[in-house]
Amino acid sequence: MRGILAGLVIMAAFLAPTDGRAQMPQPTVFDVTDMNHDGKITPDEYRARMVEVFFLLDQGKKGYLVKGDIPGVNDEVFRAANKKGDGKLSLEEYLDARMKDFEAADKGHKGYLTREDTEGQ
Repeated sequence: MRGILAGLVIMAAFLAPTDGRAQMPQPTVFDVTDMNHDGKITPDEYRARMVEVFFLLDQGKKGYLVKGDIPGVNDEVFRAANKKGDGKLSLEEYLDARMKDFEAADKGHKGYLTREDTEGQ
């Protein structure tokens, strides 16, 4: 569950206005991830958004993430995701970890997430 929170915090950081000007209300993280706007985040929608987040975090375009690239991730979570143990998360490792977070947040094992599933994470 902590992984979902970290993912949502990371996504929110990329949605926040950065120039100090007044902005129209920003879509929520849920709204951005729910690509077809049906009120549900499917595994495909979540995975697609996590691919986007991976490449946003990989600012050096290295093709992998190190712990310092991921705001708020703790050592234990990073090590668990880093299956190769090389200190670098490949896209595959990152997505595997994020999809486990999705499954953990899917209350009732419905196969999708609702706003209620993601609130309070």
